[in-house]
Amino acid sequence: MGKWTGWMWGMVFVWLAGASGVAAFQDGASDVAAFRDGGSDMGHRQGSRSAGVAQLPVLNAVRVGDEDVDVDGLASEPAWERAALATNFVQFEPVEGAPATERTEARVLYGDDALYVYLKAYEDRPEDIVAQLTRRDLVSHSDVLGVIIDSYFDRRTAFQFAVNPVGVKQDVYHFDDTSEDPGWDAVWDVETARQHDGWSAEFRIPYSQLRFREDDLQTWGINFTRRVARKQEMAVWAPSTRSQGAIVSRFGELRGLEGIEATNRIEILPYTVAGVERGPGDLDDPFYRPSDAVGAVGADVKYGVTSDLTLDITINPDFGQVEADPAQVNLSAFETFLPEQRPFFVEGSSIFNFSLALGDGHDAVESLFYSRRIGRAPQGSADIDDDAFSSQADRTTIYGAWKLSGKTAGGWSIGALHAITAQERAIVAPSTGPRYHEAVEPLTNYGVLRVSKDFREGRSAVGAVATGTRRDHEIADALELRREAYAGGVDFRHRFAAENWQLSGYVIGSRVTGSPDAIDRAQRSAARYFQRPDAGHLSYDAERTSLEGVSANFGISKNAGGVWRVGTGVQTRSPGFEVNDLGFLNNADFTTQWGWLGWHHANPIGPFRRLFLNMNAFQSWNYGGDLMTRGGNLNANFQLENFWNGWVGVNHELEGLDGRALRGGPMFRREAQTNFWGGLGSDPGKAVQVNVNTFGNVRPESDSWQVNVSPNVRIRPSGRATFNIGAFVNRRADDRQWVRRIETDEDHYLFGRIDQTTAGATLRMDYAFTPTLSLQLYAQPFVSAGTYGAFKQVADPMASRYEDRFTATDVRMEADDYLTDLDGDGEYESFGNPDFNVRQFQSNAVLRWEYRPGSALFVVWSQGRSASVGDRGFDLSRDLSGLFDLHPTNVFMVKLSYWLGR
Repeated sequence: MGKWTGWMWGMVFVWLAGASGVAAFQDGASDVAAFRDGGSDMGHRQGSRSAGVAQLPVLNAVRVGDEDVDVDGLASEPAWERAALATNFVQFEPVEGAPATERTEARVLYGDDALYVYLKAYEDRPEDIVAQLTRRDLVSHSDVLGVIIDSYFDRRTAFQFAVNPVGVKQDVYHFDDTSEDPGWDAVWDVETARQHDGWSAEFRIPYSQLRFREDDLQTWGINFTRRVARKQEMAVWAPSTRSQGAIVSRFGELRGLEGIEATNRIEILPYTVAGVERGPGDLDDPFYRPSDAVGAVGADVKYGVTSDLTLDITINPDFGQVEADPAQVNLSAFETFLPEQRPFFVEGSSIFNFSLALGDGHDAVESLFYSRRIGRAPQGSADIDDDAFSSQADRTTIYGAWKLSGKTAGGWSIGALHAITAQERAIVAPSTGPRYHEAVEPLTNYGVLRVSKDFREGRSAVGAVATGTRRDHEIADALELRREAYAGGVDFRHRFAAENWQLSGYVIGSRVTGSPDAIDRAQRSAARYFQRPDAGHLSYDAERTSLEGVSANFGISKNAGGVWRVGTGVQTRSPGFEVNDLGFLNNADFTTQWGWLGWHHANPIGPFRRLFLNMNAFQSWNYGGDLMTRGGNLNANFQLENFWNGWVGVNHELEGLDGRALRGGPMFRREAQTNFWGGLGSDPGKAVQVNVNTFGNVRPESDSWQVNVSPNVRIRPSGRATFNIGAFVNRRADDRQWVRRIETDEDHYLFGRIDQTTAGATLRMDYAFTPTLSLQLYAQPFVSAGTYGAFKQVADPMASRYEDRFTATDVRMEADDYLTDLDGDGEYESFGNPDFNVRQFQSNAVLRWEYRPGSALFVVWSQGRSASVGDRGFDLSRDLSGLFDLHPTNVFMVKLSYWLGR
């Protein structure tokens, strides 16, 4: 165990350098959206105070003195009379730069251990103040007051604290000037008060929750925000506009902070959890327990190593209150992406984000760091006889993890993360003989390092990133997993031409090592298919013990200034590039050239409050020079004067080549296709809001199509409750759905025409008893069924006519299998019936009580039902009835955490 502990603390010293992701080819590329209720929808703009903009406002801080400040929502202490007044707010939306329609005032005091902020929202119609009581951090239709503090004074990072009139807190971490991390949580105090001429909020923000330099006299960046819900108006003290494309770099200044000291921040959050699980099972299985008790203890620790850097440690983390992943049926060759929901990995994740994606759609989730790899389900399973039983964990134990993050006075941003997960072993009970253990997941170390250095007051930067995965070699070899995987490189960004243009890029290298069997799996994976018989540019070697590759992206774009936006660039990935041990990657072996043009009008024009139009074009080749994809799209999104929102787009791809359609077979000529999407949403300020979203595609040459419609209704029957009722129906007919490869004297690639229907619903209810006590209910029924017909094998995959690419295959059913003579030799080959009917239901109820700042009690009940019933086709009434006839698995859990800190 000693060498593994050494790795845990030493991997940071052997990591490679790395890069940060850049994505400019997307719908609405580089939009800078409006500040949200208490948060902000951010774009991609960096800027500075010296960029030739108007003089930004200044506020002088006043020390509290010997008197205490009673945080009660009222500026009743004499010190508030001495505080300087910030006023003259201007609109961020709907009319950028226009005077705010309602008066707002802000004052700031500072003491020895905390900053105090008082905001007063004057109202001509106090009876129309909007306040929705929700759980913490839930964005709602409410008036909001907030303060955003750039305590680093680097004009790129800031801490936001906001509250609505009934005391619901929101906190957000801002980074890269215009990006945000809503997963960040702090421990702070605020109280609100209703008054005859409006409402007010009084904040106490401990210095321990901020990060700043140790100077005798400090200046911080600061801004104050106000949301008037009934007008959908956002007002700010320091003016900022979408055309500037900057947020933090446009903050005003808070001057005169003298003699304050950053405390040695330390927070300890121990927890204990207990629960019981009850569900169906096999009574003959010796591992089955009708009721199974569970319990655990653990802790999270947050320590301020310096005033700039914070160390977070989690020991035996518990994620029991996390919502279940939504159901999906994946018929592709690629892995299903699941979003991260676990608090330790969500909070502060922004510093580790490194997108590899180019645009949106299927590959938009590609990234160098995918935290769901840590604590994943074991990748192996016990090899047992039919009459034996086995038991193994459904997720890998995380022994512990730490992350170090912060920004130094010299402009260095630093993020380091390390986690160690346990060796998992299945217990096997054979029909005869004693029980034994079999490894199904090796002891593994994961590491991520991200650093960047700002120049020119944050307008330019150079960065590096590295990831590393190391597994127990013996167990990894037995399970055909890679022993080690490393990736790293460098990136840069540079703003110029009055901060309206940006040049950016990255170069990343990767290397994986392991046994020949493990590297063979990497070569044969869907990302590359080295074994393709007609891929002369690929080098397949079954004895290889390592695989190397490189990825690069370079782009130049105009992201701000006026209404026009434009960009172009190129991205490339060599065939051997592989980062799936700690990242998420679908495709390698391509070079893509892209360009886009946008017209973004952020102020009212005609019937629109704002209107964004975009045009994109792209083409892609593999490393053998084959033209794989060529196409373009048009898209728009808008908001009307009545606060309705809409979006629409169409994308067309010409005929191209596909090296993955035959899943290791030769190149296939793919028919042209057209994709479309659109939606409309009603006024979010109404008690009932309706949204309808749709997308689909058509491939006329193969008579294939898909349509998805998903309506959603949000209802606010009171100031405490919110109901969301969403549903979707997806209909799909695909004439070339992959079935399988069948080997005789040669390989035969079998397809069929699938008729698939998927339907589901998502039901949510949020009810807040108080700002710190809430109940959340969630339920999702899901049914998907597909039937296959018109079976065909590939005859000439590169034929110019679609019908010439296949030969119809006669099949007959025998028992549960199909029989067919693929090579005409009179002997029948068999394959299993691919029809399916999948049913699943997930639900949970979470009662959350923050009984003191930072401390919480969770009471959780969850229920799950699932079944796969074969080839019964789709019948919604029958399938839902059958779903709820299933015996459920119920889990009841209580978790208590207690915050200790200073």
